[in-house]
Amino acid sequence: MTIGNAGTISAWVKTVTVAVGMSLLASCSVGRLKPAWQQDPNLYHHGVPARPSQTATTPHMVARVVYAAPDHLARLIERQGDVPDTQRGFARMGDGTLELALQDVATGKWIESHLCGGILFVSGLPHQAYRIVLKNRTPMPLELGVGVDGKDVPSGATASLRRGGLRLEPNGLLTLEHTAHAPLLFRAVSGDAALFDTSSSGRTGLIQIAVFLAADAPSIGPEKLKANQIAPLGFFPLGAPEQYR
Repeated sequence: MTIGNAGTISAWVKTVTVAVGMSLLASCSVGRLKPAWQQDPNLYHHGVPARPSQTATTPHMVARVVYAAPDHLARLIERQGDVPDTQRGFARMGDGTLELALQDVATGKWIESHLCGGILFVSGLPHQAYRIVLKNRTPMPLELGVGVDGKDVPSGATASLRRGGLRLEPNGLLTLEHTAHAPLLFRAVSGDAALFDTSSSGRTGLIQIAVFLAADAPSIGPEKLKANQIAPLGFFPLGAPEQYR
């Protein structure tokens, strides 16, 4: 008899336990964990707030262009040791924040270029006049520091990877055809030093474009942007980054 009662009590306990568990689950509202920027409107993607991005002294990205005469350029690409991708017009640099192309002033045609290992290799003859065309692929204004052959384009001072006096409007275009004192001309390049130069000033044969979020960019959270606009720092378009060395 005792054994029978014990079995009944055990079954009753199990039934009650299951019922309580189901009741607790039903009373709980279980939802998907939201990303940080949806939980807190003050946070941007990866928890980076807007203001530091707007005043940062470190570039979001640096686009590098190496130019040389055609035969010399082939050797530089070989030294780079990566698979070259021939460009027809604009080349997507870095994470896609910026696209750029070089255009021959005399003919208006795009100059032969190859994207290889994150660097744009451009075929340019000495004294050939060219223009740099930049395209902003983001919904935010950008500030640029552009150095050509070791000189800052707007001022003519020594180039540096700092915020410059050039502004690129949201989804806008910017064309550079002159330095502070003269038109942009390719120079004679020898050796491969420009390929391996990582200094902020650069040298002959190297064009460097430092990209920053403009200081007056709207302070809006990614929750107000389209899903395809959410990427690192919350401002730049989503996409596979180019390979860097």
